[in-house]
Amino acid sequence: MVTHGHNDDLDAYLQSLPDKLAEKLSDVLREQAFRLSDAQREALRALEQSPETGALEASCTVAEGENELEYLVQAGGDMTTKEVREGSGEAYDYALGFEFGTSRQPARPFFFSTYNAMRDDMQQAIDDAVSEVLHD
Repeated sequence: MVTHGHNDDLDAYLQSLPDKLAEKLSDVLREQAFRLSDAQREALRALEQSPETGALEASCTVAEGENELEYLVQAGGDMTTKEVREGSGEAYDYALGFEFGTSRQPARPFFFSTYNAMRDDMQQAIDDAVSEVLHD
């Protein structure tokens, strides 16, 4: 799972901003990405603990994107991917099972629900950073 707002028009606009604004935005975007990732880990801690929740919590990370204004908040991947049946060669990332549920377990959302709950506050922090730079 990856959450990021990569949009070619937005990316082109952001790349055209003065260096001062880009630097400030990069700092704020990185800070907000880590806030979100930390909150997603906290949401997982609130679930019934199991070896799966521990590995899933450890898989919650922030990665740098394609430029200084892109950070990827992600969960799952190699740490949470298991073979469906031993020897089958088919793999399943149980991060998806947690987030969306399966035929055997109800959804235990932690990723998008946390993002949706924090989205307005994160956007406000970004807007505030832009205003601060533009008014200096």
